[in-house]
Amino acid sequence: MDAAEQRLPLRDRLLVGLAGHLGPIVLRALGGTWRVEVLGEDNVGRARGTGGRALIYAFWHGQLLPLEYIRRGSNIHVLSSWHRDGEISARLMRGLGYGVVRGSTSRGSTRGLVLMIRKSIEGHDLAVTPDGPRGPARTVERGIFYLAEKSGATIVPVAVAASRAKRLSSWDRFMIPLPFARVVLAYGEAFATPPRTEFDEAAEALRDVLDRLTEVAQDRASRGARPPSEAARDRAHGGAERGAASESDR
Repeated sequence: MDAAEQRLPLRDRLLVGLAGHLGPIVLRALGGTWRVEVLGEDNVGRARGTGGRALIYAFWHGQLLPLEYIRRGSNIHVLSSWHRDGEISARLMRGLGYGVVRGSTSRGSTRGLVLMIRKSIEGHDLAVTPDGPRGPARTVERGIFYLAEKSGATIVPVAVAASRAKRLSSWDRFMIPLPFARVVLAYGEAFATPPRTEFDEAAEALRDVLDRLTEVAQDRASRGARPPSEAARDRAHGGAERGAASESDR
């Protein structure tokens, strides 16, 4: 039992233990039914560059669950808060092959950011929800830009959508794709702001990119697989995945 779990009441510790054991099993079973398509994967390689620099994947908090499944086993590092829900999330992420750094927006936030910066400098990719962990939904906070500036990592916008999904009544409208749903993950081009850009301007730009990328993913998930003739036209213009991801940044 780690220090974070020891802070919890007995009932919450039991819930954390149960969720930590069953959560990865349930998500693997559910995700195994999804039809997953990835768009813009070339953008990840271009963002990493020839030097193999670390990346910061940025996405909205409500899209977390399908991303956890699709990128499982990648050893991407995430920041998890100290409270019960954060402990459940940490157990689930570890069970799926992610690295977990403990911190909070209300307690231990400085320590968490410093550890995330250290992980990035060591070469680990990070995953950050600019509107997490408590919102407001789809509002970009300062932390992601601080991480990128101090670590030198490149921000890569990410969005995911599903043809059929359950939306919870939480602040982020948390998405759970239903069994056998078509799930589309879309990577955008590396996000960079010119030097001395004001925070409000940078936050608005990143929010717009994430929202447009979400629209691209949702449109693709809703339409399904395209006719072979359309796919062939895409390949002729540089590849279907790259074309779809580029559309998201226009």
